[in-house]
Amino acid sequence: MPGAAKGLLFARIVVDSSLTVSGVAFGGDETGPEDEGWLQRSFHYAIPEELHDKLRPGQLVWVPFGARQLQGIAIGLDERSPVAETREVHSILDQEPALSSEQLALGQWVSEHYLTPLHAALFAMVPPGLQQRAETRYELTPRETPDGLKPTQHKLYLLLREHGPLSAKELGRLAPTRNWRSHLRPLLAAGYVRQTVLLRPPSVRPHYETLARLAVVDRRCWPTARAHRQLAVLELLALRQRQSSGWTRLADLRQQADATPAILHSLADKGLVEVRREQVWRDPLAGTRFVPIAPPQLTPDQEGAWEAIAADLDAPAGRPFLLQGVTGSGKTEIYLRAVARALEQGRSAIVLVPEIALTPQTIRRFGARFPEVLAVMHGSLSPGERYDQWRRIRAGELRVVVGARSAIFAPVQRLGVVVVDEEHEWTYKQDQQLPHYHAREVAIERGRLAGATVVLGSATPDLGTYYRACQGELRLLALPRRVMGHRGVIGQLLAESGAAHSRYTASNGDALYADLPQVQVVDMREELRAGHSAMFSRPLDVALRETLAAGEQAILFVNRRGTASAVVCRDCGHVLECPRCRVAMAYHEQPLMLYCHHCGRRAPVPSLCPQCGGRRIRYLSAGTERVEREVQLGYAQAVTLRWDSDTATSVQDHDALLERFARREANVLVGTQMVAKGLDLPRVTLVGVVLADISLHLPDLYAGERTFQLLTQVAGRAGRSVLPGRVIIQTYQPEHPSIQAAMRHDYEGFAEAELGFRREMGYPPYRPLARLEYADADATRAQEEASRLVDMLNTRIALLGLYGTNVIGPTPPYFQRERGKWRWQVMVRGQHLTALLSDLRLPLGWRVDIDPVTLL
Repeated sequence: MPGAAKGLLFARIVVDSSLTVSGVAFGGDETGPEDEGWLQRSFHYAIPEELHDKLRPGQLVWVPFGARQLQGIAIGLDERSPVAETREVHSILDQEPALSSEQLALGQWVSEHYLTPLHAALFAMVPPGLQQRAETRYELTPRETPDGLKPTQHKLYLLLREHGPLSAKELGRLAPTRNWRSHLRPLLAAGYVRQTVLLRPPSVRPHYETLARLAVVDRRCWPTARAHRQLAVLELLALRQRQSSGWTRLADLRQQADATPAILHSLADKGLVEVRREQVWRDPLAGTRFVPIAPPQLTPDQEGAWEAIAADLDAPAGRPFLLQGVTGSGKTEIYLRAVARALEQGRSAIVLVPEIALTPQTIRRFGARFPEVLAVMHGSLSPGERYDQWRRIRAGELRVVVGARSAIFAPVQRLGVVVVDEEHEWTYKQDQQLPHYHAREVAIERGRLAGATVVLGSATPDLGTYYRACQGELRLLALPRRVMGHRGVIGQLLAESGAAHSRYTASNGDALYADLPQVQVVDMREELRAGHSAMFSRPLDVALRETLAAGEQAILFVNRRGTASAVVCRDCGHVLECPRCRVAMAYHEQPLMLYCHHCGRRAPVPSLCPQCGGRRIRYLSAGTERVEREVQLGYAQAVTLRWDSDTATSVQDHDALLERFARREANVLVGTQMVAKGLDLPRVTLVGVVLADISLHLPDLYAGERTFQLLTQVAGRAGRSVLPGRVIIQTYQPEHPSIQAAMRHDYEGFAEAELGFRREMGYPPYRPLARLEYADADATRAQEEASRLVDMLNTRIALLGLYGTNVIGPTPPYFQRERGKWRWQVMVRGQHLTALLSDLRLPLGWRVDIDPVTLL
């Protein structure tokens, strides 16, 4: 890319999130300052002559802003500036642009579509640690001590004389008053104090290691026995030289021979060893061994889907695909072939997964096909690993990126295909921190910008996505049958296991299909009427015992972690709530404590009711801890594992737990939503949903859809091998449409009914929706602020003539108090959300969520 051509004398710069305008700060969960056009705000800076041929869009730069130096991103070059006076760009951080033109355009789209600040969208594409901060320092000049200083000025002068140069942060901590800057200005103006700006280096940088190799093999030239530490180093280097090339890391020498840099350099000075410094990549996949797998023969269903996608990879038509395939239908093989075709064309690929828990399994599958070019991007990487992965992707060395939602911003070169697996998952939406975006929609836009093929895959597509496919905006591809393998392999496994052949049907080729698992719905009301009040119904109890006796595995799904969902006094009905969030606290046994799952607050388990003093404390509902305990107590053959956010917090934790279950170290896996998402566990023949009602009646537009998706997905974990599977759903609402549709594996029937309801009510996907939420420590102020916004919005709708757009609310959310703040929300529904909201001036405390995935 050429530098600034002659005549392009000004650069448009987006400064980082420390920017403040009119005293209101960007950042946090806030929407921004009262400043028209603030969402896409950029500033013009003059390009100094020495940077004319160097400055390019996408580069990180240092620019002056007020009294500070801030980091920014150049987003464009102009011949003239809209303002008469401009300041100059200070310097360029890296000659290589941090963002490509495609990424700059993508950031602009994210900002405009989700009404999120442009600086937040762009800096989300820069790896953490690469962003720098400028530190302002103050020190005394050599001038004589001034006379006639005011008391506060004199104290500041003495502080600088006593401590020497101080940063603004240090001086603010020691200063006698909070407005110390105003008292310091006269000292700066008079020349008694000097202000300097120190540009701190990035917290991440390339990693180098010291390597050593034996230079003299003749032991007669080595030191005498008295230099035993030097001899130990030489002996180890001699051993390594016989085993390999001889180059050994200093870290290994330190560990195995007690070497130090001083010993190594002493030997180098004597000519006995060679020493060099070498850059080493911090690779999160280092040491991972991938087992190559030959691509299987496609079924006729897969062949049809693949031909359509392959044709688009060869000649992109600009319309994404929705690959709707039942669980176990072979969607991943289609993804793998699409990535392989893109690599053959010299292009790159991005593969998104909704949960960090799915990353290890996906990495293994893609690493088996593309081990040399595979990169991973997710929040569990260290800053150094993220930085090195980012650099290698940007350089084109790693061309297949697998990761969670933020991986959609990876700096891949020549993007060929984007895959969004389990596209229906709400975890693809980032709405609690800036920038706000939905990774699925960003993937579609990035594919459009790059001319890449986009494949959205799911067994239970988001209803909005499915509607768009029915309207022709997306191309719908179907995989309606579960693939179990090929005739020869399946026949051998059937013979070994003694399983029945009846569940298999042959395709036109070599592949065999199997029916989806049978789903039984148990009415827990009938269980109670029959005098059975145990956690597990009689059908689930019998099925679990049969599964364990057969040496098979079971998954028990419960949509809540902990031991109980609420602690209630039987005498007065008082529910123990979090005082900050006003939601029921959950009871945990390990450790014995009450927890708020919203803010993390802990409290001891009371022996007496805090309201009436009664002793009859009851624990309602069932969480993962209690379910695990019931299994351990009631089933002698059971060996349990619990999988929730309390037992697994990192990729390594998820991978280790899943590996233990796959190795059959346990036969019962008790888990939350993690167990429902894309796992392939061939020995699992039973899935039990302990209570399907938990999310059914929440006051949320998406409650029914999410319940259906969750039940269908978790049911798909059973019977994914030669062994038949069965699913038992326990519920107090067996007639509910979501449960009935899940029992029949009937996505189309559920979608038709739910979309009909939304059409009648005017909800998405028929009319766009925005959610505006205000939070404040004062409950009255929160409600009043929400009411003021409703009046303002109704006035703007009338003035702008935005007919068909209406305001709903204000109303308190279901979880009205969270993290010590009271929440009120306002919904806006209609086709003109951008026109209504894009230049809306909102004070701090408001958060705007375009296309919300929950209304709780």
